[in-house]
Amino acid sequence: MNTRLLVLLLGTLGTSAFAQPGIDPPSRKFSVGILGGTLGYGAELGYSPREQSSWQFRLGFTHIGYKKPFDVDVNDDSKIHLSPLVRMNLLQAHADWFPFSRSSFRLTGGLGYQVSPSYAVLGSSDTGLKIDDFEIKPEDFGEVQLKLRWWQVTPHLGLGVGRAVPKNRFGAGFELGCYYLGSPKIDFSTTGLLDATTLPDQIPQIEHNMRNYSFLPYLLVSLKYRLTP
Repeated sequence: MNTRLLVLLLGTLGTSAFAQPGIDPPSRKFSVGILGGTLGYGAELGYSPREQSSWQFRLGFTHIGYKKPFDVDVNDDSKIHLSPLVRMNLLQAHADWFPFSRSSFRLTGGLGYQVSPSYAVLGSSDTGLKIDDFEIKPEDFGEVQLKLRWWQVTPHLGLGVGRAVPKNRFGAGFELGCYYLGSPKIDFSTTGLLDATTLPDQIPQIEHNMRNYSFLPYLLVSLKYRLTP
């Protein structure tokens, strides 16, 4: 056998032996990332059905809370102590559409789910309340509790820059959008002399006046790490 032909044959067999099409990179792509912005901080998982797909998907979670008490001076003689408990744990599902194949600009939409939300404040007073001829002594003031409730499942729309699964190993992005929360509902309770006032009867009118407080704009910045090749 010709030596040159033998070398060519062995080379062909070696290439065939080491070829392993079963370990080709998967078409589906995944990423993990961290989030920060007006919705607090959190983490995110990204998914793309294939490389450079015009549709990509994200599942994220953010947390923001506030519970530091503070005092409000009504006047020189009266002070109210407020203890807020504000907590938003938001589970987010996003579908991103990239209208331009060579750009990371995206339009996004999806749903958010509030996990154990709380928007409440508890009021009390060590000085009582004195306004003109109206006076409530400290021992008669009692407590006032106000809670706000919005929809637990909330839709959202937005736009941004950055892919759910970046082209390179690391990527960044930002998103600007708005959640629709529905009209707020108010839970109001009092003890002491305030319980004898007409304040609870005003709740329906207050809810009507707050009907436009149904939108929550947001800005999120993300850093992502691509998991798959």
